[in-house]
Amino acid sequence: MALEAVMDKFYIEQLTIIGVGLIGGSIAARLKREGAVGKVVGVGRGRKNITFAHEHGLIDEVAMDVQKGIERATIVVVAVPVKQVETVLQEIKLSPNSELILTDVGSTKGDFKRIIERVMPERAGFIVPGHPIAGSEKVGPQFADANLFQGKNVVLCPLERSKATSINLVQRLWESCGSFVSKMSDDKHDKIFSAVSHLPHIVSYALVEMVNRRDDAEDLFDFAAGGFRDFSRIAGSSPEMWVDICRANHFPILDDVESFISSLEKIRELLRSEDYEGLRKIFDAAAIARNNWSSKQ
Repeated sequence: MALEAVMDKFYIEQLTIIGVGLIGGSIAARLKREGAVGKVVGVGRGRKNITFAHEHGLIDEVAMDVQKGIERATIVVVAVPVKQVETVLQEIKLSPNSELILTDVGSTKGDFKRIIERVMPERAGFIVPGHPIAGSEKVGPQFADANLFQGKNVVLCPLERSKATSINLVQRLWESCGSFVSKMSDDKHDKIFSAVSHLPHIVSYALVEMVNRRDDAEDLFDFAAGGFRDFSRIAGSSPEMWVDICRANHFPILDDVESFISSLEKIRELLRSEDYEGLRKIFDAAAIARNNWSSKQ
């Protein structure tokens, strides 16, 4: 494997990114800036994104074919939409490059683990699922940012058979991007991010949809200001991607939707009974929790 340690500095000869969008492009930009990679190969079937990434120096080489792109790779980062992951892994499975290390950037990990078990269990030792907690509602390599992961969390969910050397290499990749790396089970990961990422997107979509279907929607949007803008920002994210996430993390999200509905029902009953003291207690508890969290960011 083409891996070197120069004064303990992370360095790999070739990184292959399958799906050079915001996340993949930002990984490439940071590692190239750090001098942590010899060559970055971008794999993609969408000519527009891959061409942009090449022309703007995010990647050094374009491969329209997965096999071609990974034949000399040290690490392969799968950064494609959820519904494309299994097809990509089927192609990676055929590679004679048996020691390439594989990771991903998806926000659901249980489904990724199940696909690995179904498609390529024999390579499990070289696979380390990952999730960078960074991003934007914007997509595409034109928004790539070498500082996107600086000071941000990255969660690794190693498989039972992931080798220590594989885990270490993927961890060092993310640390080279400026990230703080933690490890947890895929089950714990999916429950956490259902509550603090997936549910908020669903609620944001639901709010905008509710406003948009009202008869006075035009007036509502005309007078909406900062609060609505902040709350609804993530409703500008890719609907296709978020439907795929809902499918992949179905049960944890369903549990959290039910819990959220219960909270709304409690507020509804307090409003109906004009129990404003009860309402204040809920708002106080939420404000304290939110401010405590914010102070640690």
